[in-house]
Amino acid sequence: MLVVTDSQVDRWTDKAALCPSVLPMTEADIDSAVDLVRSAMNTAEAEQARTTFILHFGCARHGIDDGRIYFVAAVESVTLGVVGLHRYVWGPPENIWLAWFAVDPNLKGLGFGQTLFQFASERAQQLGHRKLFVETYSTPEFAAARSFYQKMGMVPGGIITPYLPCGGNMIVYYKELTKM
Repeated sequence: MLVVTDSQVDRWTDKAALCPSVLPMTEADIDSAVDLVRSAMNTAEAEQARTTFILHFGCARHGIDDGRIYFVAAVESVTLGVVGLHRYVWGPPENIWLAWFAVDPNLKGLGFGQTLFQFASERAQQLGHRKLFVETYSTPEFAAARSFYQKMGMVPGGIITPYLPCGGNMIVYYKELTKM
């Protein structure tokens, strides 16, 4: 796993407030994306991300559209963010979900997450979607995620209780993309 150093953060913040290259994720990016999810969230989420990424690229190799697209954001060849979008084929066509949104924790507060969220929102609109959803959890380790989504204009749309083995709830946030 590549680790972001303080000198890199200092250098990147001097360069137009982190201008990442956001590119479609490839199978070669799986390990760095999983490492990023692990550092931004936890090991259990990272392993779920790995399973999801492997399934996604396995489907793609067989010409199967699983309704998901993933992107990595990098500066100087270091993966600093990952984001995906997924749609349910049985759901309303205007809806799309944010998937595996993670940013290197060393970049917190530098606007990198906002840039990546804006990228995903704009891509969702380009694809014709009008509502963006995300699921997160009520447990303390996801407090920063809840705060971030609210800062991005998302509002709670529903709660599934209890959802996690620990008794935590799933919270679904959403945003009308036409109001960006």
